[in-house]
Amino acid sequence: MQKIRIIPKLEIKNDHVIKGIQFDGLRKVGNPVELCKKYFKDGADQINIFDIVSSLYSRDQLYNFLDKITKDIFIPVNIAGGITNIDQIKKLLECGADRVIINSGALRNPQFISEIANIFGAQFLTVSIDVKKYNDRLYCMMDHGRENSNIEVEKWIKYLNSKNVAEIIITSIDNDGMQKGFDKNLISKLSPLVQSQLVVGGGVKNKEDFSKIISSYNVQGISAASVFHFDIESIKGIKKFLLSKNYNII
Repeated sequence: MQKIRIIPKLEIKNDHVIKGIQFDGLRKVGNPVELCKKYFKDGADQINIFDIVSSLYSRDQLYNFLDKITKDIFIPVNIAGGITNIDQIKKLLECGADRVIINSGALRNPQFISEIANIFGAQFLTVSIDVKKYNDRLYCMMDHGRENSNIEVEKWIKYLNSKNVAEIIITSIDNDGMQKGFDKNLISKLSPLVQSQLVVGGGVKNKEDFSKIISSYNVQGISAASVFHFDIESIKGIKKFLLSKNYNII
């Protein structure tokens, strides 16, 4: 069995880590540099950072403190938010990012995926899909859930498969921040379609949720925010629990 990664998700707005419910009602929860150091020391396998307003306002504040975040952290730090061109990617890599995550930029310009692959290779790229259900149909949302792309998730996954992207992150907006567990119906429907590495997130409430997902679905990573930000569970505690069930967790 391939190693399962435990991935804290940090959403950043104006230099603060924030957390909402269903991508709304945002509140400050901490300093991004301090939280990244905390999660690194606690055993995170990687950290995913989402600048949630840059795609709306075209802000570049990640450039200013990314170097601080990565200075004393020796695990992959992946960055998302307002990435629409190659120059931005190069700048983020120069500032310490290991990889980029794209969402809105690819939905608005699918050719952007090929542009990235031609320069960095398809295995460099992670695509995030923020999923929301409307009338029993699943849609890809843009700009941190503020705008519907009108692209159905199943069709988008098939397109991403055709481009050989390295990894897909699927997050349920409807379950995000609710702490009522993952959307199992969503994962059951979408996980068989994904041909790349799959990371899932949205709604985790405790260590048992991690175990349920790993035992039931072919995932390579689990992304979570509230359960870590509010000290409901520690990464070390989750890994100890999963190791006791013989899952491949380091």
